[in-house]
Amino acid sequence: MSDRLPSLPALRMFEAAGRLLSFTRAAAELHVTQAAVSHQIRSLEEQLGQPLFRRSTRRLDLTPAGQRLLPAATAAFTTLERAVADLRRSRALLTITTTPFFGARWLAPRLGRFAAQHPDIEVSVRHTSAVLDLATEGIDVAIRTGRGSWPGLAAQRIAQPVLIPVASPDYVTSRRLAQRQDILHANLLHDEGRQEWADWLTMAGLDPAYAATGQIFDDEHVLFAAALSGQGIALVIRNLVEEELRRGTLVPLFDLTLGDGWGYYVVHLPEMAEVPKVAAFRRFVAREAAEEEKRAGPAGIR
Repeated sequence: MSDRLPSLPALRMFEAAGRLLSFTRAAAELHVTQAAVSHQIRSLEEQLGQPLFRRSTRRLDLTPAGQRLLPAATAAFTTLERAVADLRRSRALLTITTTPFFGARWLAPRLGRFAAQHPDIEVSVRHTSAVLDLATEGIDVAIRTGRGSWPGLAAQRIAQPVLIPVASPDYVTSRRLAQRQDILHANLLHDEGRQEWADWLTMAGLDPAYAATGQIFDDEHVLFAAALSGQGIALVIRNLVEEELRRGTLVPLFDLTLGDGWGYYVVHLPEMAEVPKVAAFRRFVAREAAEEEKRAGPAGIR
């Protein structure tokens, strides 16, 4: 007798018939004819060299050989079905990474709409301030803010953020911040690096070397909290702090914004561009950003 496994269709039909003790019900479950079930099981018995069922006019029973084979066949097919289901779920699982502040302020309020439009896609979001390697981390797509250059990755610009200096009203009053040069007497709050403030100071006609002063925060939530509590002036993306600006807990300063060269980008490996779940998300965030820009008026996303 050969050690090779019998045919998978024959084993599948045996498992269903043995579990249901009926060729008729097995045929209905597998969407085949009763004759097909009977033929495959007879073929399986021939391959094994022994009967698996006792057949009578009124009932179908398993032989000792059938009783021995059935639990193993059921367990095997259950394992296969679970593995296939996991693979199907993994194809529909969209893994996104973005910063905690952007995720909380911009992305999270919109994910409900994405889920409603794409119920077949499960979303998992990893929030981190670190720039993760998408390939090694198994991440489908990132939303990043920058100048659009990430080696080895495709980047689709969806909008232009505008950075503005903000501070608490009490801090503005205590430091008498009325004109641009007054910032040279203020405490600058930085998000990870000092380049943004250096660029702003240059645009303002002030010495960019002053950007070397002040505290650096590696988490935008902490930077935001520092500005709210009156510890200094922070450069923030305007549309992420609109609620605080409306409430007056933060106030914009000096009527000078930083935006040229910066953008919101959807970033992914080039080969992922047309993967359905990635393409759906790219279209969604581009549409959301365009609608926000339209609401913001001629100045774009502020």
